[in-house]
Amino acid sequence: GVEIAHNKGFVGHSDADLVLHAICDAILGALCAGEIGILFPPTDPTIKGIDSKKIAKKVLEIVREHHAQITHLDATLITQEPKIKPHYETVRASLANIFEIPLECISFKSKSHEHVGEIGRAEAAMCHAVATVLVRS
Repeated sequence: GVEIAHNKGFVGHSDADLVLHAICDAILGALCAGEIGILFPPTDPTIKGIDSKKIAKKVLEIVREHHAQITHLDATLITQEPKIKPHYETVRASLANIFEIPLECISFKSKSHEHVGEIGRAEAAMCHAVATVLVRS
C-alpha cells in the first residue's frame, strides 16, 4: 500500500505489492482458505494491474465470512535495496488502515541479503509474513 521511490520495481500480474501479497496469503493460510493466486489468477487478463488493496479488501471479506478477526500481522521484507527502515512507520500505518486493525498489532521490518544471491544483487526481493487470526465458532 506504500510506494517507495526507487529506480527498480517489482514485476507482477497485479501492481506487484510484495508485502500486501505476502500478508494476504498469510491471512488466507491461517483460515485454510487458499491463496491469492486462486482468487486472482495471473491468467485472468481482466485483473491485469489490479491494485493490491483490492486484493486485501477481498481477503477481509473472507475473514468476515469465516467469522474471524485478524489479531496480529508480521511481515519481513528481504531486499538489498532500497533501504526500507525509513519507511517502517508509514508501511505499518498503511497496513493498519488496509486491514482495519490497530497499529500496535502490526510488525513490519526488513532485512538485507548481505549481497548474496539474486536478492543480494538487487535482482529480486522476498517477503515473509505471518498472520494471527482468531476464528469464532
